Amino acid sequence: MKLSNRVLSALLLISSILLAATTEMGFADKICKPQSQHFTGVCLSNFSCAINCQLFEEFENGQCEFDGVFRRCLCSKPCSIPS
Repeated sequence: MKLSNRVLSALLLISSILLAATTEMGFADKICKPQSQHFTGVCLSNFSCAINCQLFEEFENGQCEFDGVFRRCLCSKPCSIPS
C-alpha cells in the first residue's frame, strides 16, 4: 500500500521541524571562556584556576590556557542563547 503525497509531505514537514529544533539546542553546547578577573600571575595549576572560578566568579569550571606567551586562567560556563 502506497502512502499518499499528503502523508509523505506531512512526515517531511515534521522531520524538518524536529531537525530545526535540535539544531537550535546546539547553542547551549558552546562554552564561553573569559579570562579570570581575580586570578593573578601565571596560571600553573588547573585545580587552583577552577577553584578560583567556581568560588569567586560563579563559573562552572576553570582551566589554564596559553594566551600568547603566558598561561592565563580562563573560567568557563555554557554561553547563554542570544534572544
